[in-house]
Amino acid sequence: MMRLLLALSLLFATPCWAQIDDKLFTAGRALEMVGPALAQAVIAVELCHVGDAAPWKKVVAAIDKRHAHCIVEDAGWKKLVEKPDALAGTFAFDSFLATRGAEARAQGATAYCDRVPWKLALVPGAVTEVAKATFLRQRPDVPREALDDFVFWIGWVRALGDDTRWTETACTDFWPVMKK
Repeated sequence: MMRLLLALSLLFATPCWAQIDDKLFTAGRALEMVGPALAQAVIAVELCHVGDAAPWKKVVAAIDKRHAHCIVEDAGWKKLVEKPDALAGTFAFDSFLATRGAEARAQGATAYCDRVPWKLALVPGAVTEVAKATFLRQRPDVPREALDDFVFWIGWVRALGDDTRWTETACTDFWPVMKK
């Protein structure tokens, strides 16, 4: 009986998209990574006084536009988020903004701003080999590959708002192809 109750509680605790088909599962897993990236970028703009929040809010709007487009194509896409009347970009951003903001404030601005290369992530053109080398000297515990992956990832997320042609393509996959 206890196992049945545990299984039922896990079923109900699982996000809607995780109980659906492959395309929703894949889109939902990516949304769980994109949402925190967006929220943390906006938090870093505020706490670290670097960059601009506008490009990140454009990404939220692009994801909302994509989600609305996909819902028109197939109503099943509503299940991407736990609130059927919410669009994915706003839902993910708002969901993570409060929790990640509280975490950042608990760490303190200095600790939050120093542990991540926010300038490389938030200021266009700031990613140079010199800037990367400087960060790595200051943070020898960070592997070069991890820094490169972070810079690539945050650039990919930001690009979602720069070139929005992907928002109106067929919804066989929710996200555009990630090219490295």
